[in-house]
Amino acid sequence: MSYCGVVEVRSLEDALGATCAHSATAKCSDCGTALCAAHAERCEFCSESLFCPGCLSFHRIEHSKPAQSDQLTESPRKKTA
Repeated sequence: MSYCGVVEVRSLEDALGATCAHSATAKCSDCGTALCAAHAERCEFCSESLFCPGCLSFHRIEHSKPAQSDQLTESPRKKTA
């Protein structure tokens, strides 16, 4: 049986933290960490696979980036009379 690999800390001064003691039921689709039901999260924007809390925050950033355009945009030109 594997256990959740998420490290929980109490405060910023808690340098070591402690791993979650719950049984793992899934794996993070990004980093592969074993996750319990409490730490496995789905992206609310795309409902992709399960993520650990750290990977989910990085995954959400990808949704906030503007889409790359394949077309060249023309710069606005001044009209001359």
